Amino acid sequence: MTTTSITSRSGDSHPAASATRLAGDRGSALIVVMVTMTILIALVTVGLNHAIGSTKFNDRQANWNEALAAAESGVDDYLARLNKDDSYWQTADCSNIALRGNPAVTGTRSSCSWGAGTPLGWRKVPGPLPGAGSGEAPPKGEFHYDIDVSETPIDGTITIRSTGRVEGVTRTVQSVLRRGGFGEFLYYTVYETVDPANEAVYTSASERAARALDCPRYWWATPKRGSDCSDINFVTGDVMNGPMHTNDAMLISGSPRFNGSTTTSYPSCRGATNQRYCYRSNGTTSPAFAKGIGYRAEIELPTSIGDMRQYVTPAGPGVNGVAPEYLGCLYTGPTRIIANSNGTLRIWSKWSGRPGGPALNPGCGSATDLQSTSGATVSLPHNKVIMVQNVPAAQTTPAAGACATGAIGDGLPVANDINTALSENACRNGNLYIEGVIKGRVTMVTDNNVIVTGDITYAGGENGTDVLGLIAENSVKIYHPVNSSGNNLLRNNSRPVLTNVTLSAAVLTLQHSFTVQYYQRGAKLGTLKVYGSLAQRFRGPVGTSGGSGYLKNYNYDTRLRYSPPPYFLDPVRSGWGQKVYGEVSPKY
Repeated sequence: MTTTSITSRSGDSHPAASATRLAGDRGSALIVVMVTMTILIALVTVGLNHAIGSTKFNDRQANWNEALAAAESGVDDYLARLNKDDSYWQTADCSNIALRGNPAVTGTRSSCSWGAGTPLGWRKVPGPLPGAGSGEAPPKGEFHYDIDVSETPIDGTITIRSTGRVEGVTRTVQSVLRRGGFGEFLYYTVYETVDPANEAVYTSASERAARALDCPRYWWATPKRGSDCSDINFVTGDVMNGPMHTNDAMLISGSPRFNGSTTTSYPSCRGATNQRYCYRSNGTTSPAFAKGIGYRAEIELPTSIGDMRQYVTPAGPGVNGVAPEYLGCLYTGPTRIIANSNGTLRIWSKWSGRPGGPALNPGCGSATDLQSTSGATVSLPHNKVIMVQNVPAAQTTPAAGACATGAIGDGLPVANDINTALSENACRNGNLYIEGVIKGRVTMVTDNNVIVTGDITYAGGENGTDVLGLIAENSVKIYHPVNSSGNNLLRNNSRPVLTNVTLSAAVLTLQHSFTVQYYQRGAKLGTLKVYGSLAQRFRGPVGTSGGSGYLKNYNYDTRLRYSPPPYFLDPVRSGWGQKVYGEVSPKY
């Protein structure tokens, strides 16, 4: 029998083994496929979840941003209403759905029938005007705002809290609104020339009459200011630490420094690329404008103290819109005030409370004390007004020797002071003589002049809450007694000559200037440091290049932008704007 051998060669498969291995391979592949598919499904699921989450996040982020934009639209909406109607804040507008709620406007009466159960009103954010769009989707969101005008009668500020809402997401912004005011400037002047009524410069009545005709003009106007008018220089050593504006063309000599924004209504400055076209030069000049100098349209100064008297004259509730709690103090004739750091005032006023004149308001001192040698001590009328008026024509009986040497109070006026012979210091004029440490918020206003007889500072320092406003129908002057020989005199009661004086106040002179009495006489007086703001019709000299008077060191009180002194006057036809802005916790 023939036997056949079967030999297995390398690379050959045994049929039975191949079948077994194929079955195993198929099982392994299925497992791999299933695992791979599971991983892919997991990855896809994670990706989808991430995409969905990202979409939700992006949508919420978009809503978050749009809610802020809606809140800001609310502020813009209220501002537009204010600038259309300056008295809009005085009552609640029942037709304005964005105001609907309780209370509608804090601090004023409302005729709306809204109460605690009234649902909030929301106004949709307006879209572009018809025909003005670019094909973009209209803005989303709506806004509601709450208004607080409880401080508006006092400091002119309105607080608005506006909430924007987009698909359940809300954001709230708070802003303080007020008109553009003189507190925006460290220094503001209408005419860069000496007041034509300044008796210390224009010594004769005929000269003053002539200057009154040709000096109240801009240097750049047609016809321009007369050549006989005494224009004033900014000189080397002068430092202005804050924003300033002049309607005129400033005159510069040497190298004064302007460290804040500087603007002028000098037409040649409009669009100028060289700052040299924005001022006039007297000799060689190299002024330093740290923030440049540019053109700004004229700003109009009020011409009188207007209705300030309503804040000190007794009247029934609602009369002149002033409630009795807003009444301050009214004094008559030359009045002397020394402010104390404990919040009291020491006051002398010999005409006040006399027959033929107005009665004194409660808390303003008695006639007996005001006319005594020691004066009356009263509390500073916080957030109110002190007015010093001219003596009424019907009042003919002051205390004996009302304006004699030493009789105004605290030793004023001093003997041999030639200032007392000026007509501006006539005994029936409403002049205020003021110095001391102010604790509180008060505005002092006069029918005639304010004379600063010593340092005026704030009890809480320059960053506290104290503030003083000085408004003169005519001028605010730094006290500088001199004799006929031109020598400086002691101030009063052997106090030294007033040198290196500090004045912390918002100063506003409506008809005339901020200046120094007889600035061109006597020895040099050091530096006049002002912390606050100055606004004047005519440029007031405070010293000369020859060394008499003071050098200037003027520093801006930034608080005046949003927190001016009570009842402080604003420029004519000034618009409302935002002074403070910030986001707060959502209101709703």
